[in-house]
Amino acid sequence: MIRVFALLSFLVLAAALAFGPSLMAPAVAQGSGSGSGVKVCKAKTPQGKIKKWRCGKDQACCVNSFLNTYSCGIPGLGCL
Repeated sequence: MIRVFALLSFLVLAAALAFGPSLMAPAVAQGSGSGSGVKVCKAKTPQGKIKKWRCGKDQACCVNSFLNTYSCGIPGLGCL
């Protein structure tokens, strides 16, 4: 039973990673934050609220609505 659960968990994680780019909502970067190498990212949550966070100038603003995560991308690779 534990092996079946582990296998299903792995399949769900693999599907989330495979279909992640199609589930990612656009995030809007506005101006610069408090530092010169920082930008402010904004996105609308599934509940309708506005989420704000800061990323480096060379990082993408990443939003995954399926997993409800808001993060900064990797320079050169973008959102993974």
